[in-house]
Amino acid sequence: MKVVHSMEEIPKLEEPIALSIGVFDGVHLGHQMIFKRLNKLTRKGGTSVILTFSNHPSTHLTPNSPVPLLTSLDHRLKLLKKQPIDLAIVLPFNEEIANQSYSSFFGNLRTHLPFKHLIVGEDARFGKGRSGGPDQIKALGWDTEYLSKETLHKEEISSGLIRHYLEERNLKKVKKMLGRPYSISLPFGPLDVIRENEVQYKWVTGTKKLCLLPSAVYAVDLHINDQTIPAIAFYRGTQNISGETEVSLTLYFEKEIKEGEEMEIVFISYLHDELDPDFGLSSKANLLETLKPEFFPS
Repeated sequence: MKVVHSMEEIPKLEEPIALSIGVFDGVHLGHQMIFKRLNKLTRKGGTSVILTFSNHPSTHLTPNSPVPLLTSLDHRLKLLKKQPIDLAIVLPFNEEIANQSYSSFFGNLRTHLPFKHLIVGEDARFGKGRSGGPDQIKALGWDTEYLSKETLHKEEISSGLIRHYLEERNLKKVKKMLGRPYSISLPFGPLDVIRENEVQYKWVTGTKKLCLLPSAVYAVDLHINDQTIPAIAFYRGTQNISGETEVSLTLYFEKEIKEGEEMEIVFISYLHDELDPDFGLSSKANLLETLKPEFFPS
């Protein structure tokens, strides 16, 4: 998947072009159905394209109550690269886009991207005031499909519902809706890791603007450089008066990690209510046994 960050960077593409537009936060099963439809329209010839935004529109439209994201932009792009997408256009959602009518938005887009098919979810709306609904968009002249939402046990899968289940610490339901375990991806620097003793390593890190799990101790897997390393995560989430979230993580593990730029922290299960990560156990092995050793078989 090629990524560009402006309309002017869009290369000449094989036609027909099938396009979808959205934030695609979490890249959940509903999003994946849209991507499969794009692929079906272009796999015998053509190009599948998505237009997404580097920030959630709420950061501009409702800055006092921004939507906390399931995935950072870098993580979202990594997940999107696993989908059958040829090109991703990543734009900032800014005042110019927010104030455009739907006809102006698509008119400008079509000068750079002559798409034939537009595939979006059934709740997609475009233009200032969300005035571009299905009737208006279909009248613009290209082939437009509005796909029904995917469901799980009669619940419609959405990024908002997944955020709700994360806040309830329902990792099993989140996993089913995402099609994978919930995870976050963070920059990793080996020099930030502290060797506490002969068997225990500690890494303190954090991130902002993500949806919060309840503060607690979790079993996690650390994925880096094709390695999977079991670990314990002391997770604390806070939200300030401006609605911005912050995650603080203290991770304990038993294997040295010498290099790597990005660490994916995959949440496996809740272990225990919040504890002080500096309560002084002699080794991480003791910590694992104290909590739930069945999650970490020897």
